Amino acid sequence: MSDFVPDIARLQAMDETAWAALQDAYFRRIYYYVKRYVGDHQTAEDVTQDVFLGAVRGIGGFDPVYTFDQFLFGIAKNRVIDLYRRHKLVLLPGKGDADADQSQAWLESLARDDRPLPRDQVVHAEDGGRQRQVLVQILRDYVGELWAAGEFQKLMVLEYLFVLGGRNKDAAKRFGIADEKAVAGIKFRAVERLRGMARLRDPNHSLFLGLWQPGAR
Repeated sequence: MSDFVPDIARLQAMDETAWAALQDAYFRRIYYYVKRYVGDHQTAEDVTQDVFLGAVRGIGGFDPVYTFDQFLFGIAKNRVIDLYRRHKLVLLPGKGDADADQSQAWLESLARDDRPLPRDQVVHAEDGGRQRQVLVQILRDYVGELWAAGEFQKLMVLEYLFVLGGRNKDAAKRFGIADEKAVAGIKFRAVERLRGMARLRDPNHSLFLGLWQPGAR
């Protein structure tokens, strides 16, 4: 969980740096909360942005008897309810088709719901699924590149290092490579290529922060 603590005084003074830091810390958490109820990615992003606009408008009246999470997620909950009511949506999240009466009952139950608001595990669960999907595709593409180039020894070396957890010096001996520095070079270039492929699929650097840090074994 993030250790970020909003500076309410700076937010109320409309300090741009404080608001930028707040959005960096909370955007994904708010987005995934909204997306639990709004399946469409673009709509969820639009609602999330509206949540932060609502926070800007309402921060002057922030009541310290509540936590900042309650303040911000409370706005998010109200925006979701507004969206359903404004568009007269009758599809309950995750429950298939429903009639208008059922939708109204769901909205009323959401408005009354005072359970603890979702925290970082929502983001972690979503990110974990996206990471796995992207990693599978990246690895498949990279293996395809090496296969098409006839780099079969390199494939075996990387499998030994990354899948089997082998050491550089053992890989050198096993595959008849000059020394462990040459193996480290193979490993380094592979890591850099994989990181480059990851950046292409993750331009906002939200999925792979800190992943694949090079280091010899």
